[in-house]
Amino acid sequence: MLNHLSLVSRTCLLGLLLLAATPFSVVQAEELVTDISEHLVAIRSNFTGKKLLLFGAVEAESKEIMALDRDVVIVIRGPGEAITSRRKARVAGIWMNFGSQTFDNVPGYYAVMSTRPLEEIASREVLERHEIGAKYLRFATSEALQFSAEESQSFRESILRLMAKQSLYTEVIGGVSFLGKSLFRASVELPANVPVGNYTADVFLIRDGSVIHAQATPLFVNKIGIERFVFNLAHRQPLIYGLVAVALALIAGWLAAAAFRK
Repeated sequence: MLNHLSLVSRTCLLGLLLLAATPFSVVQAEELVTDISEHLVAIRSNFTGKKLLLFGAVEAESKEIMALDRDVVIVIRGPGEAITSRRKARVAGIWMNFGSQTFDNVPGYYAVMSTRPLEEIASREVLERHEIGAKYLRFATSEALQFSAEESQSFRESILRLMAKQSLYTEVIGGVSFLGKSLFRASVELPANVPVGNYTADVFLIRDGSVIHAQATPLFVNKIGIERFVFNLAHRQPLIYGLVAVALALIAGWLAAAAFRK
């Protein structure tokens, strides 16, 4: 019995020594510490966009680890929403909508900043797993499958083009710069048409094509003041909002008529 316990103990000890000697312990020796210059972006009537600074550091246990090459990728992702993509076709000489597909939980804003081109940093499988890059986003749909994979991809690409045209989807190669071996920074541009809601800033530390550490930082974009009151009224009490809008239009028309009558 004692011999058996001794054998088990030696086996466990050998396993721990092997784990300590593997590169896995080195991989876990690097960690990210990140933050963002503002966690709340306030939208007023004069809002024309916002530039944020995301910064951080790579912590390592030894100088040998600090000397290794690594990449940092930052992904800013906005609130999800349902978006319908439509396809036009020429019917009897007239261009009209001919088929559509609705995708659920499409990010209203998506930005990627990296130290190098994404394809040079990691494989396609890694990028797809972590949804790094707009073309690797997974758009889900609750509709019945009525289109082929090629047609569905066409609808998906049209959404990507539309969001990029509105400056809501961006990719900046070289947008993350290292200041020495550990400190890094990146500038985030939020356009004037950025949607309100909860955002996440995901920072990935990548070495040899593998994500060895990641950290998420929250970001909130919201309207404040009278803009917030009007926004909430329009979305939560649409009937009251419509009646108030009609009443204001009638009052404005009456005042204009009275002014010209004089």
